[in-house]
Amino acid sequence: MKKQYDFIVIGAGSGGVRFARLMASVGKKVCIIENSRVGGTCVIRGCIPKKLYVYASNFNDHVFDAKTYGWNVGKLNHSWKSLVQKKNKEISRLNKIYIKNLKKVGVEIIQDHGSFTSSKSVLLKRSKKIIYAKKIIVATGSKPNYPNIPGSKLGISSDQFFELKKLPKNITIVGSGYIALEFAFLLKNLNYEVNLMIRKKTILNDFDSDIGKRVLQNAVKKGIKVFTESSLKEIKKSGTKINVITNKKIVKTNLLIYAIGRSPNIDSLKLENTKIKLDKKRAIKVNQNSRSNDHQIYAIGDVTNRKNLTPVAIREAMILFDHIRGKKPHLKLDYNKVASAIFTQPEVGSVGYGENDLIKLNKKYKVLTTEFGPLKYSFMKNKKSKVFIKVMYEPKYEKVLGLIYIGESAAEIIQSLAIAFQRGLYLNDLKQTVPVHPTSSEELVTIF
Repeated sequence: MKKQYDFIVIGAGSGGVRFARLMASVGKKVCIIENSRVGGTCVIRGCIPKKLYVYASNFNDHVFDAKTYGWNVGKLNHSWKSLVQKKNKEISRLNKIYIKNLKKVGVEIIQDHGSFTSSKSVLLKRSKKIIYAKKIIVATGSKPNYPNIPGSKLGISSDQFFELKKLPKNITIVGSGYIALEFAFLLKNLNYEVNLMIRKKTILNDFDSDIGKRVLQNAVKKGIKVFTESSLKEIKKSGTKINVITNKKIVKTNLLIYAIGRSPNIDSLKLENTKIKLDKKRAIKVNQNSRSNDHQIYAIGDVTNRKNLTPVAIREAMILFDHIRGKKPHLKLDYNKVASAIFTQPEVGSVGYGENDLIKLNKKYKVLTTEFGPLKYSFMKNKKSKVFIKVMYEPKYEKVLGLIYIGESAAEIIQSLAIAFQRGLYLNDLKQTVPVHPTSSEELVTIF
């Protein structure tokens, strides 16, 4: 007798778990298939462990700052081994919570690899069983890219980085996106020698150019060795060293980390057994309700490459839950109004359009900017990085189109701004707000 479910969810990341829990909570028979640990990229090898590492690295700056305020601080030593052990303990705790919450509402967790045999059936690789469902949700997320060059296996991915129990002194990171930059800053702050290799002269090229420009300046100021316009040609082993051969020179390092983007995780799903269609980046094509071209199959999260953030995957799951039940979604999702943060030092927060977006869309806009040294660093002769604020707005009605904040606690600040931005924010709203003084963020309402 074939095993039948109402819903099969492939992938137990944040989006898949949320959808499975919601459907099971209303009495549906749901299973979730996961080949690895429950929790997905974010919890196991992404934003959560990364943020814990960032917290650890920030203390180096805090101690340096404390000296300027009269604190007598002795010699500092950091234990990477201790940090990794505590990180692993926290990840295990979160993993158990995810499993507990799924089981609590009756979701069956299948630790296996799933691939399609048809639009309504999935083959379990280990057990060699085929299971069936009325509808199937693909939530397999993304996987890190590797360069297609000789010797590429001598380097590791950003996912593998979180499994390292020890680190060598010299580390080379390849990439110009936010993952590469976050790794570079946190490792430099933990006193490792860091090389950053980028293909162009600029970084963070998907963001407003003012973000990349200032983050790169801060990276150089931190002592990160940046190799611009460097394309990988070959990787070779030389004793205990790795030779990274580029179009310009050979860089010797002890550890090579690739952070050159991620791709939808679809290769082993056997989508050819369905009617699913992919876009040019091999992401699953879906409509506004997350339904694929195969009407029995839906997809949410990074595998659709809409906006690859964990809270977005969760929101997509919640909207899909309402849609399938025939209810008008009580939550909406405007991808342009989703705020994001980059956890460099200092942090970057942004919401809405950047200038690059507005130019592509041929939108009329004006810009307000301010840049200043925060009060916190007024005792320092060699000033640390400045706070930078940028507001883009529509000229006629002065509606705010985008906001950028670079500075300490930028992620927390942009979260609060995102609430106002979601409702529709105008320059007059900023002008009418009485500032909290003295703060760096008060410049948001005194920028005029």
